[in-house]
Amino acid sequence: MKQRRSLEVTVGLFVVVGLVLLVFFIFVIGDFSTAFQPTYRLRVLFDTAIGISDGAPVQYAGVEVGKVERVGILYPEDQAAPQVQLLVKLPVRVKVRADDEASISTFGLLGEKYLEINPGPGEGPWLESGGQLYGKPPVSTERIMERSNEVLTEFKQTLQGLNSLVGDPEARIYLKEAVQEARDATRHWKALGERLNLAMSYAESGQGNLGRLLYDEDLYQRMVLFVEDLRAHPWKLLVRPKSGKKQQ
Repeated sequence: MKQRRSLEVTVGLFVVVGLVLLVFFIFVIGDFSTAFQPTYRLRVLFDTAIGISDGAPVQYAGVEVGKVERVGILYPEDQAAPQVQLLVKLPVRVKVRADDEASISTFGLLGEKYLEINPGPGEGPWLESGGQLYGKPPVSTERIMERSNEVLTEFKQTLQGLNSLVGDPEARIYLKEAVQEARDATRHWKALGERLNLAMSYAESGQGNLGRLLYDEDLYQRMVLFVEDLRAHPWKLLVRPKSGKKQQ
């Protein structure tokens, strides 16, 4: 009886220890796929970091690769304003350059904040453990909503102006006349285009003066000779030929 009870106690202890280890791996170490991979740490600096906290995901080129270990505030001696520092843990297989772009983004409109790193021009040096990367100032959700309200207000004012314009009887008359003039101009240009197409079709078929000039080789050569003769003897344009001899 005592042996059975001792066995139950031993099994219970193993279960408790296993659960404790499981909780430890889940909440302390985190992802089992990267728990035992070699890692390094980077410091990402922002003027402000709205809403991001410890444990936030880190994405590189759209792929989640690490976590934000700690968010802190720095007070540089050479600057009046403080800075926000994000201590980031990344696997060594993920290489970050000094000219890569870091920003704070949101999953959806009101989702979780995360650190996004995108490849830059590729001219900067590779950052080693303890390296420093400067991030772009994030755009707050409040600012986005404020700007959206401004755009909606401007759109509403534009609609009100159009309504007042359409509602004015005199403006309606001017608008109707403008539309009619636009229609007349469209018909005029359409008719002109049809005439040009007809003239080109006549010319291509050899009909009309332009068609004969383009396709009648004999007429073309005579025209060339006539022009060359005028160039050689331009006085012929000024001297009228005599109709007959004067009578004695």
